[in-house]
Amino acid sequence: MIRTQNHVQRATGTSKLLGGLAALLVAWLAVLATGDVASTQTKIVEMCVFVVLASMWNLLAGYTGLVSIGQQAFVGIGTYALVVFANGYDQDIYFSVLPAALIALVAAVPIALLAFRLRGGYFAIGMWVIAEVVRLLVKQYKADPIKGGSGTSLNVPVSLYPKVDRFQTTALIALALAVVAVSVVALLLRSRVGLSLQAVRDNEAGAAGLGVNVYRERFFVFMIAALFTGAAGAVWYLLKIRVQPDTAFSVGDWTAPIVVMVVIGGIGTVEGPVIGAVLWYLVRDYVTSSDSVIHFSDEWYLIYTGLIALIVALYAQRGLWGALQDRFPRLQVFPIQRRLVVGDEVAVRGEDEGNG
Repeated sequence: MIRTQNHVQRATGTSKLLGGLAALLVAWLAVLATGDVASTQTKIVEMCVFVVLASMWNLLAGYTGLVSIGQQAFVGIGTYALVVFANGYDQDIYFSVLPAALIALVAAVPIALLAFRLRGGYFAIGMWVIAEVVRLLVKQYKADPIKGGSGTSLNVPVSLYPKVDRFQTTALIALALAVVAVSVVALLLRSRVGLSLQAVRDNEAGAAGLGVNVYRERFFVFMIAALFTGAAGAVWYLLKIRVQPDTAFSVGDWTAPIVVMVVIGGIGTVEGPVIGAVLWYLVRDYVTSSDSVIHFSDEWYLIYTGLIALIVALYAQRGLWGALQDRFPRLQVFPIQRRLVVGDEVAVRGEDEGNG
């Protein structure tokens, strides 16, 4: 007899094709990272760091409703933890990225316990205040290896870290971090936790009524975001070397651009923040160059892109990627939705044919 069989489908032909293209792009960037062009490696590091930061901020705001204006706290904590391990304990600078990220994770626990007592706009402002408090504490600590507001530099003697090798290794680490961060977000959203997060985002009271532990889910995501944000800050300063509290904890250098990237790219999607971060960085790299036809300072570029993000938030809330998906519904790189495919027919042996 013939029986109709239904099944759940995630990946589509389009998502497999785009996923393959994304893998080829990563491989191409890895090849560029192993070259000897410092400017290209610098671009890879900066772009990948922004992809990580945008993906983590989107995970918070786009899937749990936690709009934070204080993620620069974890950038700075990761940065200075790197300095402490590398300069203070004479550890390898590349190895120090991991413990620096873990320090940011540990610091996120008391920060979350305090900030989670606030809601909505109070949470956003509260995170900003916490980040400023951390910045001031670091700035007042004048002993080695922090050296207070005057800043410090990573010890990278050329005999141990030749410039070409350092740029290559840092670019590869940044690329790997970006791939892992985006993959973690995609896998998390494909899990039961992801369903809970989307329920919390859409209706917190309703999700709690259905048995979702809202506090636990948000706390877990906050920890994940802090871990990767701290790692991104550490990787950034592997390349920049010079560290100062006012730049490491700057809302204008970190959280403000991240918000713009996510809003323009498409909040509440996996692909949107990646596209927003890459576009934001590439356009900024062009218009802030002295050789470009159109030239802006970093400050004016942030102002102009902020205005664009405001327009997008008012008239195209789903961003560029959302607009593309509205026109092409099957356009996905990281499919997280479940689709029920109905109507596949399979041949099965009926009970009355069992002895045939």
